[in-house]
Amino acid sequence: MTKRFGFTLAEVLITLGIIGVVAAMTIPTLIVNTNSAQFKTAYKKAISVLNQGILMNMALSDGTNEDFSTIGDDKDTQTHTGTRLSEILKSRLQGDLDDAYFTNNTNGFTVGDEEDAETPELTYQVSCTGDTGEQLPEGAGTCDTETGQATVTVNMDVPSADNAKAFSMNDNITFIYFTEAHDCTEANAVANKCYGFIDVNGGVKGPNKVISSSAGSEDIYPVIFYGQTVEPASDAARAVLFGK
Repeated sequence: MTKRFGFTLAEVLITLGIIGVVAAMTIPTLIVNTNSAQFKTAYKKAISVLNQGILMNMALSDGTNEDFSTIGDDKDTQTHTGTRLSEILKSRLQGDLDDAYFTNNTNGFTVGDEEDAETPELTYQVSCTGDTGEQLPEGAGTCDTETGQATVTVNMDVPSADNAKAFSMNDNITFIYFTEAHDCTEANAVANKCYGFIDVNGGVKGPNKVISSSAGSEDIYPVIFYGQTVEPASDAARAVLFGK
């Protein structure tokens, strides 16, 4: 008599049930982690592309050496003589202004609950000497003479179609900046509105929230730009860029 080995129907059903429970517990976490990794990678790419774009503009600007410190504002009534930032972006990067961005993303730029949202604080470091009477930017704290730096902290404005523009690159990554941005040096970056946001998916899909200290998979990252530099404009955004 041949002896057969196998599983009973009850054993198979129990095994499938256990697999289903484990999958239900782990797959959502895997999806969130995957989205977060994609957003972080796109953010790092955007920072690199913008920095390379301004360096390219300096190299190709016929001796005028135009970087963020010499740009003029993008308002309809331009009062500054530098080349508009929009023109530099269009000539040096693959993409164009997205006039419909703010219309399609009315609930962007939020932290946490969209119904009770604020844009984050802008924080960055500026060089200082600690000398009496030294002029530091708006929102700057006390100069640390050991490090030669002071921390600037201000509340960021909320961009809209009335006060900002959105430059969308070919991969949907969007750079949002204020039309008043001009003469962007380290010392006057805040006063001259030389800050904005990177939306890594251009509002094509959610969550369309500004990254905060309790960041999950938020996809809008605050940045500040001056001289030849684009850098994170909040502690959470810096943690994403420089974290492992």
